[in-house]
This record gives sequence, structure tokens and C-alpha cells, in this order.
Amino acid sequence: MAKKYDAVVIGAGLGGMSAATLIARQGKSVLLLERHNIPGGYATSFCRGRFEFDVALHELSGVKSPEGVPGDLYQYLTAIGVADKVEFIPMPDLYRVVDDNIDMTLPANRDECEEMLMEEFPKEAEGIENFFDATVNLMKDYRAIINSAAVRSDDFSVEKFPTFAKSGMKTYEEVLSSFVKDERLKSVLSPYWGYAGLPPSKVPFQLMSAIWDAFLTNPPHHIRGRCQALSNAFMDAFFEGGGVVKFNTGVKKINVKDGKVTGVITNEDEEVTASVVVSNANPLSTMINLVGSENTPREFQREMNSKIIGFSTVNLYIGLDCPPETIGANVHENFLNMGSGIEEAWERGFTMEPPEGILFTCYNVTDPLFSPPGTSVIVMTATAYARPWYMIPPDRYVDVKNRYAEGMLEVGEKYFPGLKEHIEVIEVATPVTNMRYTGNPGGSIYGTDQYLSDSGLLRLQHKAPVDGLFFAGAWTIPGGGFQPSIAAGSIAGGRALGKLMK
Repeated sequence: MAKKYDAVVIGAGLGGMSAATLIARQGKSVLLLERHNIPGGYATSFCRGRFEFDVALHELSGVKSPEGVPGDLYQYLTAIGVADKVEFIPMPDLYRVVDDNIDMTLPANRDECEEMLMEEFPKEAEGIENFFDATVNLMKDYRAIINSAAVRSDDFSVEKFPTFAKSGMKTYEEVLSSFVKDERLKSVLSPYWGYAGLPPSKVPFQLMSAIWDAFLTNPPHHIRGRCQALSNAFMDAFFEGGGVVKFNTGVKKINVKDGKVTGVITNEDEEVTASVVVSNANPLSTMINLVGSENTPREFQREMNSKIIGFSTVNLYIGLDCPPETIGANVHENFLNMGSGIEEAWERGFTMEPPEGILFTCYNVTDPLFSPPGTSVIVMTATAYARPWYMIPPDRYVDVKNRYAEGMLEVGEKYFPGLKEHIEVIEVATPVTNMRYTGNPGGSIYGTDQYLSDSGLLRLQHKAPVDGLFFAGAWTIPGGGFQPSIAAGSIAGGRALGKLMK
């Protein structure tokens, strides 16, 4: 392994791979270091028996419109040589939301979605249309604000950005309630909170608007070959750009001299010099553990300590010995008890009580080839913060984990009769599992919780408080999720490139 590179990238998660590939494709020498034995972070798959499971991907945004117009993500992946290495599979539906009061499946098309909702809730027709208009207009304002800031405009008047001024700093519940009153309708329009990490009473309207706008403009897709195929495509494009990767290799120190990074020392005690370093590890660990507290400004430490580590998950990876229709699964993404019971579902994540609100994903609905013929793959996901799991004695962990999983299966059985009797393979992952494989504090999947004070333009910037060091991933702008993490990597990589070009 060479000892001198233009850039070192720490971590081959989506943000790290995005940054590394972008820099390498511009002709710079890049070393990518990953402590796991495969690339991807949460964008990986694993095998149990005759089944291969997607670790985390449910729905991917930013691919293509119904007319085939490339979305933001697809355009970026094309630019860095990744898109043509992946087959994207469109989904006909956004999701199904079902509980004791409601059972609706929303199509992945705004006009059809509005028509269905207006037919079910005719008295709310005007509010439904105005609600979707508000999500679109807010995102137009948001993008315009970013562009104005980029050109150093001094015009940020209410008249120029009316929707942002009115709703940009409010919660989703506040804005939604201003448009519609029917509680059942609110239930139908709220399950995407799980993609943001906070319930409607706390999640910013701007963040939920971004999700709605993304999926209604470019309907959700999945990936042939699972999200591991996306990670592998990143690596192929990285190698084409001349990049070098070393797996099973972490970093134990980022070297700093006179306030500027000079390279890294690996956990094998190899010293590598570099002009810039991009870290896909969480920013606090990057600064305190790798850069060192002596090189970390107190202001940064206070800023990071004021943030709240976001939620993790408990996942049941299930291989069934039957096709999905046997248990009545005909929609890819199913939110069980996640409509009217949202607040309760989130609050239970702080306890060890059996979860009621569960995300039930059946991958074979979108891709019949996802598992062997006559079988299907299900992933059940529940919100869970890590602290209660830390309190479990090691000798009780397996028993507690299995009882928790049994509670989740009971919810699944209620809406998909026969689920339990057709289980051939099941694997249970908890926040402890997530922390073990990703190194994220609390096994967080979205970085820090995205409250109003830590989302949008107020989220952590990519430039670290050390010259030549940049942050990539869910902890920074624009936030958590597959597309946002890739975007964060592109921004961090772009900033690093700018530094190298100087």
C-alpha cells in the first residue's frame, strides 16, 4: 500500500463511498479505509440459509419520474459512473397504512394519490390539495434559499420565500392540522415520520415535505440485487477512477500539525500522509477519538453535546417458505399501527415494552426474484433507542431479544395471518447489533435526531473545525437516509476537491 495520497476517506458507508468516488473520478489519488470486510455500512446485505436479506433499504428516492426524467440522485450517480452499473426497480405504491381504524394504500403518483384521498375524505378535498401544494412549494423555497446563499444574496425576504416563511420552522403536526381536520386522514398522511426519525409533533414540516416531494416527484424504487449491488457499483466506479481500498482496516488517529490534517495512522500502525481527510464516521468520534480532544475546539464539543443521538431499530429478517400472497402481502411497504398510534410507537422506543407500531416490508412484491421461487423475504422494523438495551445483562440478552421479537411477530400475525407458521429463517438485530457493525453511537440510523434545531440548513456542516478535514454521512446536511447520505458524501467530497484544487 502506498503511503501518500491526495485524500484519505475513513469508512465505506454511502457517504464515504460517495465522497471517495467523486474525488477519485477527478483524477486524485484516494485511499478508502473500511474496518468491515465489505463496503456499504447500512447499505449491505447478508445471507442466512437460502435467503439474502437487505440490511436497511426500504424505498429509494431521487431515481426517475414516471416519465423517465432522471432525478437528482440518478443524475449524480450517472456523473460519477455508478448509475449504469445498477438496475433500479420502480414501485407502484408509496405505502399501505393499516390499523384498527384505517386501511389504505397510496399510489406513487400525486394525482392518483389525491384522487384516492379525496374520494375517501370528500369533506377534506380542498385541504388535501393545499397540503400537497404546501409540500411542493416549501421545497421550491428551500432550494431557492440554498441557491441564494450560494451567490451571497442579501434578499431573504418573506415575499421571496412565502411558504418557507409561513411553514418552514413549524412541526409537521402544526402544518398538517392547519389543512386537514379528520384524524383518520392525518393517520394516512403521517407514516413517513419513520423515514425522518421523529413523530409528527416533533418532526419539522420541511423534512417531511422533502420526503413527500421526493417520492411524489420521483416514485420510490428498489435495487435489483439488493442495496449491496449499489455499494458494489460504487466500488467499481471508485476502482475505475484509480481509487485504492483497504478492508478490515480502521483508523486510530488523524494526524494534525499546526491546525491542519496531514494524514492518518491505521489500526495496523501504518502512517499514511494526505492533503485532505474525509470521515464517514460520526463527527464527535472523529474529533474526540481520532483528531483528539486537544485539537477539538470547545465550541464544537459543546455543539455536538447539545444534540440528541437519533433512534436505532430492532429488525426481524424473515425468510418465508411461501410466496407473499399466501399471507396476504401485496404491498411492498406496510406501516402497521403507525397511523393513529404514531406518538405511542415513538414513545415505546424508549422502553423495552413490546412495540405496537411496526414497518413491515415485503421485498418480493417489488422484485419477485428477490428470493428463491415459492419463498419470500420480510423485514419487520420497530423504533428503538439504545439506552434500554444497554441495561440488559449479557446473560439475558438473547432471551430478551427473542421475547421482543415475539411481540413484533404477534403484530405481524394480526395483519398477515399465517406469517408465523411459514417462517423458515429468522434473524433478529437490535440497536446493539447496529452499533457493533456501524460504530454509530446508539446504533443510530439517521445520525442525531432531526429536530427543528438540527435539520435543514441548521444541521451540521461538512467542514470540520480542523483545516483539511471534512464530514460525510447522515450526521451532516441534508440528514439521514440513503439519498441524503449519498448527497452528504457528494458535498463533503466536493469541498475536499476544492481544497485539493487550491
